[in-house]
Amino acid sequence: MKTFTVIASGLLLCSCADMVVTKTYVAGSTTQVRTGIDAKDVGSVRYEVNCGVGEANPSAIYIRPFCINDAVIAGDVAASDGEVPIRRSLIPFQFAGDLKEELGKMAPARVLESDEVPRTGWLVEGQFLLVDGGSPVDRFFFGHFGAGRSHLVLHVRVSDVDQHRVIYEFDMAGGSRLQGKDGTLRASGLGKAPPFDLRNAAERILLVLSPDPFRYGARSSIVLR
Repeated sequence: MKTFTVIASGLLLCSCADMVVTKTYVAGSTTQVRTGIDAKDVGSVRYEVNCGVGEANPSAIYIRPFCINDAVIAGDVAASDGEVPIRRSLIPFQFAGDLKEELGKMAPARVLESDEVPRTGWLVEGQFLLVDGGSPVDRFFFGHFGAGRSHLVLHVRVSDVDQHRVIYEFDMAGGSRLQGKDGTLRASGLGKAPPFDLRNAAERILLVLSPDPFRYGARSSIVLR
């Protein structure tokens, strides 16, 4: 039922090619630690150390290829139906590579082998729920009206390896949306849509986990008046 709900919400939110977070389960630290202060200093005052503050700036990022066992695979994802099982099994590696490239802008990033475990920093893992390549033919004729659009729905979990706990967990959804036959930098047009959707998802995860990804608060100079 949870999978159906996530996929349904993803389809509804998908209209310009992009990915968005559709639901958040864990938003930062869930640990609330209270520290007692010596009575001779400030009486019986107690401070909440965490205060709901999340985590940022990891020392390293490890990526485990996302699980795709239970994902729905549909639309134009391979050159033939016979190739779909192969393409399905390679999607996690393609996405892991995209994540490594994007999250490597935050900290040194590495894709884990099947027998490896992370040592420190963050572990990023998750699962695919829907990979739908849409229809290039429909995009050619009615793409600007939403026909033939692609869809990607996935669940993401980020854990603090050193503290052995999940720090961020959320669902994401998106796709080519209202892009037509010509496509854009973020949409395939008449080409294969999943590679574009996977890259868009990796970029969105970077933006979600960065405190100020666009540096809106940056100043080129300081002027006091």
